[in-house]
Amino acid sequence: MTPGPTWSSLGRVPYVSSTYSGSSAIAPLSGTTRVAWCQPSRIDVTGGSSPFNVPTVDVPTALKGSTLHIFSRPPDQPQCATVQLDPRNTTSVYAGFSTAQGNSIPPVYLAPLYTTNAGSTWHTVPTPPGTSLEDFSGFTTQGNQVDALFRQTNSSDNRHVPWGTNAGRASVEVTTNGGVSWTATTLGCPPSGPCVSFGPYYWGGCNMSNATQPLLLGPPDVTATSGVAWTTSALVSSVDSCFPQQLVVGSSRELFLLDPSSQYPLQQSTDAGRTWTNVALPAISAANYGPDSVPTSNSLLLAPDGSLFAAITTPSGLAQDLFRLAPLARSWCQVPRAFGTTIATSGTVGPLRVNGANLMWSQTVYPNSGTSVSRMHAVPLSRLRC
Repeated sequence: MTPGPTWSSLGRVPYVSSTYSGSSAIAPLSGTTRVAWCQPSRIDVTGGSSPFNVPTVDVPTALKGSTLHIFSRPPDQPQCATVQLDPRNTTSVYAGFSTAQGNSIPPVYLAPLYTTNAGSTWHTVPTPPGTSLEDFSGFTTQGNQVDALFRQTNSSDNRHVPWGTNAGRASVEVTTNGGVSWTATTLGCPPSGPCVSFGPYYWGGCNMSNATQPLLLGPPDVTATSGVAWTTSALVSSVDSCFPQQLVVGSSRELFLLDPSSQYPLQQSTDAGRTWTNVALPAISAANYGPDSVPTSNSLLLAPDGSLFAAITTPSGLAQDLFRLAPLARSWCQVPRAFGTTIATSGTVGPLRVNGANLMWSQTVYPNSGTSVSRMHAVPLSRLRC
């Protein structure tokens, strides 16, 4: 890793779009105010002209006849683990649910389902040739289409992939009409910026081990929507998707990778991901360590206004705090009372997400008696000042 600039010397970091690694129970739809939130027995869709709820009670029925079944409790209130909205069709929603085979776990699988009618009925996503439902590895959008990614059994997820090999092709099912029909193909380039994408991820390994997810590079100056022969950078070939990485597009060749699990939490590439440079961040002095050493439950995120946000657990372990690093700033400042009071033994804060106007997260509280309660938070970026 070559020595690079400091945060304060970068100026205002350009921000065109961003994507995230792994799964997320919160999914802002790029370029809109619409956000999907996984909840027990439903998915809440906020933003837009009219927020609505998408019931998930039909999901177990949709899985009948497959090898998978919902194992969450209670089973009659299935809650998605990852979710994706459709860029064109308001009532089409795609979600992954934790499932198992038989009556024991591990292993666990992420079952891909979709609805075209706001949850009245659910269906399993068709699988590409050579794959099964157990190989599902996440949803993503490419322009106006939705992709369901699947891992090939012999795919290489944690080593450098040579140009043009079959191991460098990610199998996907694509829909451009809200799930009415699907086409089996391979992963294509994002609609803007360099041809760089997170690949398929492994589900369910974070309790016992890491979950490797490749960071894929397409050939230079390629804009194909499918059939791309992917490779990986020798410097950043994969990430641990048990942590919330963010890939930000700055221009046609500039990228920023944010990774709270890495000793290099902010990296910059000016050649479409072929090489990477560490951007030195100031330490968070109030907590006596920087964002490169935060626990797994925390996030590091770049917002469209050019600010960095870090959610960290304090050294005492009694609370989580939110810190902001403004453009050109030489030190972090703490956003007061962002997550409320003490939560370490009674609650968790999920990964941070952002759209054009709001910083978002889920916050779960575990009372001494009764069931846990999750609340979704969307706070205007303009209010997150120190």
